[in-house]
Amino acid sequence: MLRKAITLRRRKVMNRNDRTVTLLLRFNLLNKEALENSLKDLKPNEDLIVKLLKEGKLTEEKLIRFFGTISPHSLWRGKPDEVEVPSNILNKFDRDYLLSKMVAPIKYEDSILYVITVNPLNTSNLNEIRFRADVKTVRAFFAPPSTVEKVIDKLYPEFGDIMEELGDIPEVEIEEESMEESVEELTRQAGEGPIVKMANRFIVEAVRLGASDIHIEPFEKEVRVRYRVDGVLKTYHRLPTKIKDALASRYKIMSNLDIAERRKPQDGRIRTRIAGKKVDLRVSTLPTVFGEKIVMRVQEAGKFLNVKLEDLGFEPDDLEKFRRAIWQPWGMVLITGPTGSGKTTTLYSALMERNKEDVNIMTAEDPVEVSIPGINQVQINEKVGLTFASALRAFLRQDPDIILVGEIRDTETADIAIRASLTGHLVFSTLHTNDAPSTITRLTDMGIEPFLVGSSIILIVAQRLIRRLCPKCKVEDDTPRETLVRLGVLKDENEDITIYKAREGGCEYCNGSGYKGRTAVHEILEVDEEMRKAIIKGRTSDELRELAISKGMRTLYQSGILKVRKGITDIKEVNRVLAK
Repeated sequence: MLRKAITLRRRKVMNRNDRTVTLLLRFNLLNKEALENSLKDLKPNEDLIVKLLKEGKLTEEKLIRFFGTISPHSLWRGKPDEVEVPSNILNKFDRDYLLSKMVAPIKYEDSILYVITVNPLNTSNLNEIRFRADVKTVRAFFAPPSTVEKVIDKLYPEFGDIMEELGDIPEVEIEEESMEESVEELTRQAGEGPIVKMANRFIVEAVRLGASDIHIEPFEKEVRVRYRVDGVLKTYHRLPTKIKDALASRYKIMSNLDIAERRKPQDGRIRTRIAGKKVDLRVSTLPTVFGEKIVMRVQEAGKFLNVKLEDLGFEPDDLEKFRRAIWQPWGMVLITGPTGSGKTTTLYSALMERNKEDVNIMTAEDPVEVSIPGINQVQINEKVGLTFASALRAFLRQDPDIILVGEIRDTETADIAIRASLTGHLVFSTLHTNDAPSTITRLTDMGIEPFLVGSSIILIVAQRLIRRLCPKCKVEDDTPRETLVRLGVLKDENEDITIYKAREGGCEYCNGSGYKGRTAVHEILEVDEEMRKAIIKGRTSDELRELAISKGMRTLYQSGILKVRKGITDIKEVNRVLAK
């Protein structure tokens, strides 16, 4: 009976691989004896070619020649770095599964999932992939094992790079007897495989989605994980509450924070490398009613260093104004806007343009977002007395040409920065104001004399980020033309211009949102002689705004409408982000 069962099993295995076996023998890639030996212990769901590769009976070169002969149209000629697959498909698989099958998704379009594999003849494997991905059709191309592995590495990065930078988990003594769980227990849980893998997964997933922030939020009955993608928060995971403390502890260990302190907010930083890219995460913890909330700002160094001013969404005339200002020998350039409006990117792009060997650039930042070669960057540390004001004073003794002050937070910093700009230095900085004209009144409200403000500032840029329409699925806006005229989008009802909007439900390329990526809109106030006199006279922000508009300044809303006219975004997005 046992021999009969074994014989039946071998026959099933042979039937499933019949076509592959026939072709391998016909093209003399293997002899019959070697093939039968491999078939003897072939597992039910194991691919024959994958097994032969592991055993060294087949090589990449032989396979490429083999499939190039029997099916040249099935050879994949793409590049692993160019592969883009929507997250809703990627989430259906995991790295280990794909490596075991030597299959990798490369594209999803029109309900068809395209994959590469070392064995496109294995219909059983492809049917399993189709079932897992829940798609109508799977189309397979041949690629050698090294290529398949490269694609899997790109889509599902390993966590080794993160772990290398973490080092050993520190030992922490118990400080409070009333803690729900001991510090040793939390440290043990935070170092266990599942928690480590989960914590790393959220970071890698956020980077893959292009998220700017990760939110880990504990509630009474669940832990919610949200990512901010293109400026909009969306829930991606809901977890049981029992893991909240271990997960928070894991991130605190990674960012070198005090694992025992759960009553006060803490700030830290994680520096890591994911899929070859340097990634920095600014970590903030906050005690809430149900546990510690963790928010991580995701920053990729490469994105800052490779962005040029032309990539920032400036209109041609605004770009000319901005570029003229940053090449001035002295004065102050201010970038304003709320947190997450792209101020740092704009400032770094300006610094990169001015970063030459004959220019001494010094920055005071809290924190230093990205290390820029050739620029002297100082990390503010108020605990030891290194404030923006004290750093600025030191800068003036370091023979600087350009000074960047990360943020003007108080009167002392503002006063020193302004005086530096009046003594032969070009100063860049940021403020949190709603628009460009109100920046003037904010500085005077801080106690800076109007004549100093008017004499030092040469340009103010207020900016916001708005989402771009998905280029693959945007549709024509059906809003009545008279309404578009009333909103200022069209000059008149007969204007020959097509206005677009986001498609409801989006597509696979934009993960169903209708938008893909973001661009900036700007409000640029140039301080000329007339504007300087108005500032010195103490004019209100409304009066300054009217004067600036009369001299050609576009408001943020007008800049947004211009992006609508160009088909870059839609009215709904402009109204969501900008006040009319």
